[in-house]
Amino acid sequence: MKTINYSLLIKQHPWILHKNQNCILSPDADGLLCGLFMSKYLDWNIKGFYDSKVLLKEEGVDTKKCIFLDMEIFRKEIRSVGQHLLLFNKNNHPEDWDNFENCISPNNIRNYDFKNNFQLKYPLGTIHILLSIISQKHKVRFKKDIIPILLYVDGTFKNLFNYPENCLSW
Repeated sequence: MKTINYSLLIKQHPWILHKNQNCILSPDADGLLCGLFMSKYLDWNIKGFYDSKVLLKEEGVDTKKCIFLDMEIFRKEIRSVGQHLLLFNKNNHPEDWDNFENCISPNNIRNYDFKNNFQLKYPLGTIHILLSIISQKHKVRFKKDIIPILLYVDGTFKNLFNYPENCLSW
């Protein structure tokens, strides 16, 4: 099992720690938490929402200069962070798989796919990977009453009980 080397990840994607970035969120609880978290710790600016079908953004905002949170964008020029399982078969990568080179995705980091690693896929939310990354350089603090929210985002609490070994591996 490949662990996440956060120093290397930050070196490869230094933009994740840059202040005052514009971001586009997925319009669900995980996306909203990601936006609030990055706003608090790095002064990021929420400029819109994207649900993979409809993009709602502030007028005049250049999406190529935004970072998409809680979704992986399949374009080289777009920076994004997500936690969804994207690859069907790691033994047969699409030719343009490098379109994800500006995407932070734990399943891609471990080279996990649907065919061979579905049971091992990342079991947490995007907010959890962001907490792990940002805490490498910033002291992250939150009130205890946020813990239940963090445990229920994207079924995390359910995954902790149903797949404890997998959760521990992450």
